[in-house]
Amino acid sequence: MPKISVLIPAYNVENYICECIESVLTQDLNDFEVICVDDASEDKTLFLLREYEKKDSRIRVFAHDKNKGQACGRNLAYKYATGEYIYMLDADDKLKEGALSKLYRICKQDNLDVVGFETLQFMDDKSLQVKMPAKMIKYDDTAVMNGADALVYCMDNEVFSLSVPTFMIKHEYLENTGLRFVEGILHEDVGYIYELITRADRIKFVHDIYFLRRVRANSTMTADFSDRNIEGYIKSFLKSLELDDILSKKYNSPEFEKAVKKWRRDILGRIRQLYNISEEKIYNQNGGCVDETVRQIFNIIKLDNIEKCQTKDILGQDINKFNDIKEIYICATGQYAERAISMMASLDIVVKGVLVKQKNKNSFKGFPVYEISSLKDRNTSVVLSVSRYYSEDYIKMLSESGFEKIIKINF
Repeated sequence: MPKISVLIPAYNVENYICECIESVLTQDLNDFEVICVDDASEDKTLFLLREYEKKDSRIRVFAHDKNKGQACGRNLAYKYATGEYIYMLDADDKLKEGALSKLYRICKQDNLDVVGFETLQFMDDKSLQVKMPAKMIKYDDTAVMNGADALVYCMDNEVFSLSVPTFMIKHEYLENTGLRFVEGILHEDVGYIYELITRADRIKFVHDIYFLRRVRANSTMTADFSDRNIEGYIKSFLKSLELDDILSKKYNSPEFEKAVKKWRRDILGRIRQLYNISEEKIYNQNGGCVDETVRQIFNIIKLDNIEKCQTKDILGQDINKFNDIKEIYICATGQYAERAISMMASLDIVVKGVLVKQKNKNSFKGFPVYEISSLKDRNTSVVLSVSRYYSEDYIKMLSESGFEKIIKINF
């Protein structure tokens, strides 16, 4: 039995697959196997994989006769995996030097089901820098936790990864849980990682980079959204609901229940963000053939305030800070603005506008947008709702601009 099985699904990556494979073959740990699945590539990907298979007995290559998607490729590769631990690498990305030996040692030392680690993104095209900034999740070096404590840690510290290659997993754990990818959708990592984390008995996170992610044009990360993007998030979300009975029996923790609500709110927030970009565009794609389940949830997102029932639960005692407030400004970025706006609506507080760093890079439908430095009204309270990575910068900007009544929301 090899120590590690590296699973690599591949599709039309002739320009990247050799670099990916070489990053595995040059590791200082030699006791591994590489299982590649070509997903009916139309370029030289399969040819290149077969050449590697001829040269190195540790490499096995399987091929689909038609394109079935990354989830199917991962599931097929896993079927043939024999390693003690499983690592899934995307075919256009790379492993950092020495990653496998260090991760294996960490897993064995603490008898882990799962270890999570950090990513460094690098740009295949500098023009993507604005669209996809090189930001990575930063973990603490944690103790060994169960799945409930791990999810609480991830949600409290905003470090929930949406990428399977940021984890190494014990093969026995996957066998015992029967965890597999939902096939035929995009963003299959979302629901998979939620289950991966929450069902683990022994999981930890490390403050080290072992995975190098390539950001390139026309990948799932950078391509324009479609109805399939939203469908993927929705079906991953629905899959997570099926775990409720299992997890409620395993854990009895108010903190865990709150973390689950936070996770669901985040995923629904992503869906709503995508939906709000262009409802008409989504419905008209593929001849208007949107899956009925997706269509129904679109309507829920459109008509219902998904934050209302959770505002008190999320804010806790902090809700008292809003007792005497009738109107407010929101200083927010991205999905954090969606959350804050919804919270204020549930508290019947009027949002006078959204404060931003640069007006020309932001757009919020139905709300006036002001640059922080240009707004004259300094007496109205400001709700600050940004990622913890940028929180101190925004507090400094607001303070220097004369705002004294700042209420920070910790999601």
